[in-house]
Amino acid sequence: MRIAFVNDTFLEGRGADTVIYELARRLGRKNKVYVIASEANFKEENFRILRIKAAKLYQGRITDYFYFQKIRQFRKEILALNKKYKFDIFNVHHSALNLAFKGLPTVVTWHGSPKTKNVARILLGKFTLAFLRRNPKVVSISSYLARKLSGYAPKDKIVIINDGVSEDFKPTWQDKNFMLFVGRHEPHKRVDEIIKLSQETNFPLFIAGSGPLTDKLRRYAKKIMANKVRFLGKVNRRRLVSLYQNCSFFVSASRWEGFGLIFLEAGACGKPSIAYNMCSMPEVIKNNRTGFLVNNHKEFREKAMELIKNRNLRKSMGKEAFNFSKDFSWDKIADKYEKLFKSIK
Repeated sequence: MRIAFVNDTFLEGRGADTVIYELARRLGRKNKVYVIASEANFKEENFRILRIKAAKLYQGRITDYFYFQKIRQFRKEILALNKKYKFDIFNVHHSALNLAFKGLPTVVTWHGSPKTKNVARILLGKFTLAFLRRNPKVVSISSYLARKLSGYAPKDKIVIINDGVSEDFKPTWQDKNFMLFVGRHEPHKRVDEIIKLSQETNFPLFIAGSGPLTDKLRRYAKKIMANKVRFLGKVNRRRLVSLYQNCSFFVSASRWEGFGLIFLEAGACGKPSIAYNMCSMPEVIKNNRTGFLVNNHKEFREKAMELIKNRNLRKSMGKEAFNFSKDFSWDKIADKYEKLFKSIK
């Protein structure tokens, strides 16, 4: 098959782009695979990158309102590439791009998005989701998102295929007495809450990642004298794996996750997680087995203290998390995508 994975970007450190990379390098072993994007910094591995001249859809600027103009340009580029390469299937990983693929064999993978106050994005989000009913199939990365999609696309068109965990994430069974958070510093992530947790428990917290709230979070940590919090900024892949391997357990106070790959990455490194019992979190954390699902900050603190005080508990739960993560191998998930692509006529 000639498979084209599509997004407006193909950059390391971005969730949907990482999914494309893991799928493309596996499916490229037996198929002709291409990745179409306007920006890219991944190295080609069993696939070829085709860069196009198209603006990023959403940038938090006034240009976000020029959506239809951007889509027309994107479609023009896509049609030119399709004429040259004659793709059998397009797998689009940004639902707002779907309109550019009208009349072409297209499967959209929906990664979801947190709530926003941006009026343009709210209206365009609803419009683009409604357009999904025209696609032969739509992939949802979690059961949680599939339920959200059911109001826009017929249930028989929705296929649930979870994200996977790279083989890079594996346990060393080290425990260097710190809890870890990995992710962007955005409002729905509630990083301030885990900073407060570190101050309350007097247990070190390492924060990997950055975002629009980084400076504000640094000031907050200083204000409440959370002296055991370390801001690491963006980290490379090797450093990220090492952090997972050496932490005591993983924490996230996020109020929204489309899938929650971070919890499975921690589990693949033999570490339990604590998170809120909402959205997709129950799909990736098995309560009291691979970690804890909590309902409020008081419970969060209690469960954190339970793990802090009991090294044997975090090790036994880490082993359960490691075994659970094996169900999410990228090889298995790539096979599911390949079967789905072949079923599209």
